[in-house]
Amino acid sequence: MNGAPPPLEEVGKQEWKTQARALRGKLLLLQHRLRSADFPVIVVLAGVDGAGKHEFANLLSAWLDPRFVRTRAYPPVVQPAPHHVPLLRFWPDIPGRGTMSVVLSGWYSTPLQDHVRGRSTHEEFDQQIQAALEFERTLVADGALLVKVWMHLDDQAQRERLEALARDPVDVWQVQPKDWLHLHLYADFMQSSTRVWQASEQAGLPWLCVDGRPERKRSLVVGEHLATALEQRLQARPALPNAEAWRSAKGDRLAEVAQPSLDKESYAQQLKEQQGRLYPLVRRMAAQQRGLVLVFEGWDAAGKGGSIRRLMQVLDARYTQVHRIAAPDAVEERRHYLWRFATRMPKPGHVAIFDRSWYGRMLVERVEELTPPQRWQAAAEEICRFEHQWTQSGHMLLKFWLHISAEEQLRRFQARENDPLKAWKLTDEDWRNRERREEYVVAVNDMLHNTHTDAAPWRLIGANDKRHARVAVLRALNEQLDRC
Repeated sequence: MNGAPPPLEEVGKQEWKTQARALRGKLLLLQHRLRSADFPVIVVLAGVDGAGKHEFANLLSAWLDPRFVRTRAYPPVVQPAPHHVPLLRFWPDIPGRGTMSVVLSGWYSTPLQDHVRGRSTHEEFDQQIQAALEFERTLVADGALLVKVWMHLDDQAQRERLEALARDPVDVWQVQPKDWLHLHLYADFMQSSTRVWQASEQAGLPWLCVDGRPERKRSLVVGEHLATALEQRLQARPALPNAEAWRSAKGDRLAEVAQPSLDKESYAQQLKEQQGRLYPLVRRMAAQQRGLVLVFEGWDAAGKGGSIRRLMQVLDARYTQVHRIAAPDAVEERRHYLWRFATRMPKPGHVAIFDRSWYGRMLVERVEELTPPQRWQAAAEEICRFEHQWTQSGHMLLKFWLHISAEEQLRRFQARENDPLKAWKLTDEDWRNRERREEYVVAVNDMLHNTHTDAAPWRLIGANDKRHARVAVLRALNEQLDRC
């Protein structure tokens, strides 16, 4: 789409009533079928001010069952906080499977307005649009149906629409001072919009561009487009993501992990030293309004909890949250697998510690065959994008894999089994996972190979000796904080 959409002829009131009634019935039936489907629907309504975005969103909410459709609008971020993560604020509102969200402008609003008003360069604008498209790819790869509609007016039609609204005592509230400013910037807005359309087309995430002048016809066209997309998706077999970027690991990185040890005296001394370094470094990070995420993965009984407790002995509990991740609950199960992590990312100046993380998609879900191969393979690129958005904004992310040998794991399992105070920690699942250790070794090596990046590298910690592992984690964290 490189220009204005073809003009639409308005329909009469009686024809509108007849067609609208039929269309509403179709959409209600499709919405009912959607309730039992394994995907969400996200409708993005964007375009020229006054072209009908809000009117159609209101109409759709009135037509559909309001319990299962939510409308969201996001004002542009004019003065972002330090280290603002632009796309993070949209994650909480991503709908669950079987439901629908209507998004007004959404992740395109701030990039467009910044570019039109000269607050971003062409290069920065293109980067923002690519980030938005990557966000959409992440949603679509996990099954979401994304319907993008651009409502268009030429500059004369926009002026007439705004003047008409301003004269109407009922609708005058819809006209804001910014709308008149946007009218003066119309040519620049259209140039920037063309860049959005072209990038979306190239990414395979195109817009339906609709003439926004005839209100009734416009609503019928957009409504039919949504109904057709939803009907086709309900009838089609679920699409699996393209995982061309996936590469199987060569070699066994885990076999190369050294296993040093510390005696009690050295441990006590080094632990005290590293803990003493940590607090001022974290407070400096907080003063810079940067967030810190620590990801702990590793074998069962590898000592993740013990390492986390040594961190918590120093960190301020008011600004630190530990998330112990288990199988998703009923609410989380119906959403994108990254949703429950995106909604737990820390505020600026805060710390989030994940005991298990989003890497469950590439580990347990792979080995236990809880998700198709294409999905856990595609997760590598999705996770790297997710982490990049976090670190690119100036925040910090450290990822630890705590490694113990099969023999040491068996020794710890047996010790737990015979200790009344620790027996509760050992479950049938732990023993089952151990039986599939070789499969997990392959999965872990693939995970390390595909998600080790300059911005978010993996740190492999030899944990056969718990004392060494605890000090090594603290030292790695301090060294990273000291460099920033």
